[in-house]
Amino acid sequence: MPSARYNNMSKRITELRNHLLPRSFDPLGLYTDRVYERTRSFRILAHAEFESYIEDRVVEVVTHAAAAYSNSSTIRPSLLALVSHWEEGWPRPTSILSPPQRQAPDLQGRINKARIEFVNFIRTKNHGIKEKNLLFMLFTVGVLESEINRTWLQSVEDWAKLRGESAHKSGKVQTQPDPEIEYNKVKYIRSGFKDLDVLLSSK
Repeated sequence: MPSARYNNMSKRITELRNHLLPRSFDPLGLYTDRVYERTRSFRILAHAEFESYIEDRVVEVVTHAAAAYSNSSTIRPSLLALVSHWEEGWPRPTSILSPPQRQAPDLQGRINKARIEFVNFIRTKNHGIKEKNLLFMLFTVGVLESEINRTWLQSVEDWAKLRGESAHKSGKVQTQPDPEIEYNKVKYIRSGFKDLDVLLSSK
């Protein structure tokens, strides 16, 4: 079953479709400039919804995993992945027999530090849902390479590049986006996030 966060994102995508895209699509693909502009707006806003969703979802996963360890010493896959990604840089203990010694943090301390740094990175330094962004977020919470649909990932990568053009280039130099094609792309990407969402619940 999808998470509440996924359901909220999915509902928002539907709202954007209803607000910005034509009620019915032209079988010949002929539209006014106003429709093309609104389609570009739909692309940009849908991208923002996807980005916000996946950021919130991976933060939710590691937060729950850290709490599970703190409360009952349960070690979830996302917790192992998180700590392994932040393993470098920990100080090595020097001695317990001849103080004073340089004390290394215990496992709870490592978990807390890794979680805080990961959440901070997601909230302040992640910018987008291209392949490099998604892989960093997903691998860090324990998703395996074999669990990612490569066809879907390529579709997200290609679409995210188009979003960049829509956001940073003048509309006059862009290919006019067909609203029906655009909506179908967004629906496909949304369906892939649904599969990931269910997978993340197991991490």
